[in-house]
Amino acid sequence: MQTSSARERFSRGVAVVTGAAAGIGEGLARHLSSLGMTVVVSDIDGDRAAKVADEIVAAGGKAEPYAVDVADPDAVEVMASEIFDRHGSVELLVNNAGIESSGLLWEIDRERWQRLMQINVDGVFYCLRSFVPRMIAAGTPSCIANLSSVGGLNAVAVQSPYIVSKHAVLAMTECLHQDLAIVGAPIQVSAVIPHSIRSEIFLSAQREAPTDNPTANAVFAAMQRDNVEKGLDPLVAAEHMIEQIARGEFWVHSDDDLCIAAMHRRGQQLLDLAPPADPHAMLTRMGITVEHGA
Repeated sequence: MQTSSARERFSRGVAVVTGAAAGIGEGLARHLSSLGMTVVVSDIDGDRAAKVADEIVAAGGKAEPYAVDVADPDAVEVMASEIFDRHGSVELLVNNAGIESSGLLWEIDRERWQRLMQINVDGVFYCLRSFVPRMIAAGTPSCIANLSSVGGLNAVAVQSPYIVSKHAVLAMTECLHQDLAIVGAPIQVSAVIPHSIRSEIFLSAQREAPTDNPTANAVFAAMQRDNVEKGLDPLVAAEHMIEQIARGEFWVHSDDDLCIAAMHRRGQQLLDLAPPADPHAMLTRMGITVEHGA
């Protein structure tokens, strides 16, 4: 029987997972704890983070909650300082915290756009700025995994803020890989490209930033339906992705076939100098009919 790379590499040490109180982040936190890591369950929702951490401990794992808004650079700096003071090192940093938003680009609420970028993009930067210098100083082999998305590879209609943010995270991750190579730090970098993993991200977006656009609402309803019916279980996805990270891979997928197909589509589009795909094809697949001007 083949030995799991993850069970060898992540059987000890400290993992910090942002946005770890639900969805993908919770799946990653629970799986990492099952491998033997001490997991810092970091989330803006302190009560849910505490619940997840308590359940991990009750199951025999090691976890501690940390309530933080990653969009607050000072709070992130305090978090990094306290974690390193307590543990001395961080072997795995997973920047997962993120939110969604729907609507036509020019109809997006300005405050929602800013909030999404602060969490999805600035939050990753703030974590890197606070954790990377400490990880370098610790000098121990470690890893940083940033959560982009298949939406970070291609354009998708009626969710422009999220798509823009995930393209930015992917670019930031590639730049981080190069910058760490310049200084010779023993830190692996991985770009995580999830496909559909069961979560409440679409429901949260519609609840927190509702739109009057019927097409956007229909698309998000269809994505939520597909997420429930076809999305991967967060624990199953986490096991698959952590195994790839443990093997040292830069590109990490939740669903190899679907994610690689998305990468090939993007590559072919660039090779052909083609415009973005016609969104009506996506809408047809979802069973959505758009009236002219809708």
